[in-house]
Amino acid sequence: MLSISIFGCNDNVEQFVFQAVIVDGQGGNPAAGTDATTLGIGIREGELAPAEYEYPITDGDFEAVLEFQAFTAPTRIRLAIEGATTELLTAPPAFLPGASAGFLRVVTAAPSSCERVSFNMMEAPRAFFGMVPSGTFAFLAGGTSSTDAQVEYLDALEWESHLFEEEFSLSELGETHAASIDEGKILVLPSNASPFIFDMFDPTRRITAVILHNGAGARSALVFVPGLGAMVIGGEISGVPQSAVSLVEPDGNVVSLRLSVPRSGPQATPLGMNVLVAGGEEEGNAEILLEGEAVGQLVAGVTNGVRNAALLVGDGQNRALWIGGVDATDALRQDTLRFDDCPASCTASAGPTWTTARLAALQPQRSQLVIGGEGSSLVDQVRWSGTGVEISPLLDLNVPRAGAGGIVLESGAFIVAGGDDGVSVRDDFEFCVPAELEPL
Repeated sequence: MLSISIFGCNDNVEQFVFQAVIVDGQGGNPAAGTDATTLGIGIREGELAPAEYEYPITDGDFEAVLEFQAFTAPTRIRLAIEGATTELLTAPPAFLPGASAGFLRVVTAAPSSCERVSFNMMEAPRAFFGMVPSGTFAFLAGGTSSTDAQVEYLDALEWESHLFEEEFSLSELGETHAASIDEGKILVLPSNASPFIFDMFDPTRRITAVILHNGAGARSALVFVPGLGAMVIGGEISGVPQSAVSLVEPDGNVVSLRLSVPRSGPQATPLGMNVLVAGGEEEGNAEILLEGEAVGQLVAGVTNGVRNAALLVGDGQNRALWIGGVDATDALRQDTLRFDDCPASCTASAGPTWTTARLAALQPQRSQLVIGGEGSSLVDQVRWSGTGVEISPLLDLNVPRAGAGGIVLESGAFIVAGGDDGVSVRDDFEFCVPAELEPL
């Protein structure tokens, strides 16, 4: 491993020393045995201007000492190890140094690649489970038959998985969906148990039961709507689609809304504080749940047919692309449908062909990535540019992963966990970086 010492002083308080360790997927020195000659570090603390530093690497070794200017401010870091034929990148989640344990471990990967992490595993193998970010942590729930490890968390600053210290009386959750309500609270929607709110920040109120509409469950869409909470959309009772919607607000209050038509197995994506909903019925129509409105409004002219188990990828503002799924004959759909200028005019038209369409792919919360899937190690990205939209290959995982979990960091790097590789359910992670990290 490579180690950096970072320190800061706050007025007359004693020196705060922060150790940062750079490792490869095996926990070893990523520069060892390479021609790396330079370690580049970029750091941005709060509103201060970004600072860039370079340190020489000799035979895989270096010495680096940094000083925090404001170690109580949100801090973002970028690191690069470079040589004639070597390029490795990494970035931790944004964090508050003074509120941390004083230790940071980051995993490196080459651009446009993933590094399989073998020095830390999940507490149980998981597939088709919930995984959402919460500060510098990731919360994981369900997707395992191990009843003593139904929930756990990944400390993404230290790259360490943990069971919670508290004991929970949770039965097997089964296939599970989860979405943020706010930064610390998460709505958990299991297929084998009642829904609940999990509090990452308050250990005295970890689990709170929540009552949603009748039919809420595995056949509902679940999305995080920033600024509003988590929304559970549609579902079914004894095979009958439902039109009810439950919005769970940060204080735990549940607001009842309604779709314009009943839907079982719809897809949904937030566009600002509005939510676009598609499918879940035979016609293949779509509607928008507008902020402050109790009933959804149908999008005119949308009759896309059956698209079961599809994905609805949004840009978070006013555009979305409806991709994948299977039709009424269970044939995989490669055609897509785009939505533009929602909710103002919200026009629908044919989108690009998804040539690598597959089922059971992961679309992380607040992301345009499509990760893995049945028999697939591909990672695609939906990209909007001007008036156009495309589905582009981004990189490959090390193994196929259907029903994986994952989180995307503000740098553009992302973590993928678990999934079914076609032989077994996995308990490992991969750390992935795109061709370039987002600038500071």
